[in-house]
Amino acid sequence: MAVPKACVLVVDDDCDIRDLIARLLTTEGYTVATAQDGEEMFHQMAQRPVDLVLLDVMLPGQDGFELCRQLHSDAEMPPVIMVTAKDDEIDRVVGLELGADDYIVKPFSGRELLARIKAVLRRARQPAVSGKRGVYRFSGWRFYPAQMELYDVDTTAIPLSTSETELLLAFVQNPQVPLSRDRLLDLTKGRDSFPFDRSIDSHVSRLRRKLGDDAKKPEIIKTAWGTGYMFTYPVEAE
Repeated sequence: MAVPKACVLVVDDDCDIRDLIARLLTTEGYTVATAQDGEEMFHQMAQRPVDLVLLDVMLPGQDGFELCRQLHSDAEMPPVIMVTAKDDEIDRVVGLELGADDYIVKPFSGRELLARIKAVLRRARQPAVSGKRGVYRFSGWRFYPAQMELYDVDTTAIPLSTSETELLLAFVQNPQVPLSRDRLLDLTKGRDSFPFDRSIDSHVSRLRRKLGDDAKKPEIIKTAWGTGYMFTYPVEAE
């Protein structure tokens, strides 16, 4: 059963595909808006609240990757599922690195599309992480998982998504220990938070940016080659 009254914005320059997806989602109880390019996408978002954007990669003008980057730059923007005809892992990783919440390849079944939409909406509507009290301190940073916030040395609050919070919590509870992607899936919400093993890489990249960690030479969350990642700093928990 669809999340009641959730609004999905379908962005695709193929009118037949837009109409087909719109009919499917409407039948499932979703409210649907459509757009053929980035300009129409932002116009639609200005007209109504949107809960999720189904964003095709190949669009006239700005492509889906660029539009995803723009959406992800605003914390108030809805989650994004990227849609492409390219079954290429590099494209998937690029989309996830730019902030996409999931990725689906054409041609796809209606059942798969509905399952992915429901999963992303469920994750997006999760409340703050429960049962994770206290504060974790490392190298001048303070991390409050219950509030899903980081504070830097200047006491500036940096908000975190649910997935980023779960992942950082896994790191600070296991500092200076190499963690494989499979282990990180076990320590977080697993497939419910990270639909692909490699989507963990996307969230690590986001965490590094928020921590000011150099992507080329990270010092806080280092890549453990052949394993996964390691949080290098000692952590104090209160």
